[in-house]
Amino acid sequence: MSPLEALFVILAALFLTAVARWVLQWLYGHTLRDLLTDHDNPAIGLAVAGYLFGVVWTIAVLLSAPSRGLWQDVLDVLLYGGVGIVLLTAVALGTCRVFLGMPVRPQLEARNVAAAVVVAAVYAATSLTYSGALSGEGGGFGILLLFFVLGQLALLGVTYVFRWLTGYDDVREIAAGNLATGLALAGLLVGVGIVVAWAVSGDYLGLGESLLHFLLALAFVALFYPVRQVVVQTLLLGGPLRWRGSLLDEEVARDRNVAAGFMEAVAYVATALFLTFMF
Repeated sequence: MSPLEALFVILAALFLTAVARWVLQWLYGHTLRDLLTDHDNPAIGLAVAGYLFGVVWTIAVLLSAPSRGLWQDVLDVLLYGGVGIVLLTAVALGTCRVFLGMPVRPQLEARNVAAAVVVAAVYAATSLTYSGALSGEGGGFGILLLFFVLGQLALLGVTYVFRWLTGYDDVREIAAGNLATGLALAGLLVGVGIVVAWAVSGDYLGLGESLLHFLLALAFVALFYPVRQVVVQTLLLGGPLRWRGSLLDEEVARDRNVAAGFMEAVAYVATALFLTFMF
C-alpha cells in the first residue's frame, strides 16, 4: 500500500471512529464530554471504553488486510467497519440485556461499575467475534454474517452454561453492585470471545468443512471450567477440589473478593490466549 493509499484508508478509519462517537452520544443522550467529565460517571466511562475498543479493534483488523487497491480498500473499511458498528451497537446491547436481565442504561446511570464491566466485556467479545469472521478469504458477505451469528450464539450459550455451574446468581450479584462477580463474568466473556474469534476465523472452505472447524475449535472452551476449579480454586487459592459449590464461589459471591474475581477473569483470558497460540 502506497503512502497516499494508506492516508485515505486511515481517513476512512477516523471517519468511522467519529461515527462511533456520535452513536455513543445518541445511546446515552449526552455528549462524551458531559458523560466523562461533567458527570464523572465511572460506569459510563467503562462502557464507553469497551465500545470504543470494539470499534478500534474492528478497524485495526480491516487495516491489516491485504490491499486490494485504493478505492476498494476505502470501501472495505467504510462498509465492513460500518456494519461492525451497527452489529456492535444492536447485537451487543441485546446481549448485555440478556446477560444482565435488565435494561443497561439505568444500571450505568446508577454508577453500577459491576454492570459496566460486563457491558464493556460484551462489546469486546462481540468485536472479537466479528473481526474473527472478517478474517480469511471467500464466502462473501452472507457467510460473514452467518458465522458472526453462530459465534454470538456460541458466546451466549457457553457463558450461560458456565453461569449455571457457579453456585450463585450472577445477575442478582451484578445488579447489587458485586464487582467481583462482574469481573469474573467479564473475563469469561472475553475468554470465550477470543476462542470464538479463533473458531470462526480462516478461509472459507465450504459450509460443511467450515462448520466442522468452528465446532472443533469451540470444543476447547470446555477446558475453562477445569482451569477455574483446579488451577484458580485449588492451586492458587488453596481450596478443596470440588466441581461445584467451591471456595471460589464463596469468595466471589459472599465475600465480594475483587482479587478472587480478577484472578478468575485473568485465568479465562490467559487460557484462551494459550489455546489460540498453541493450536
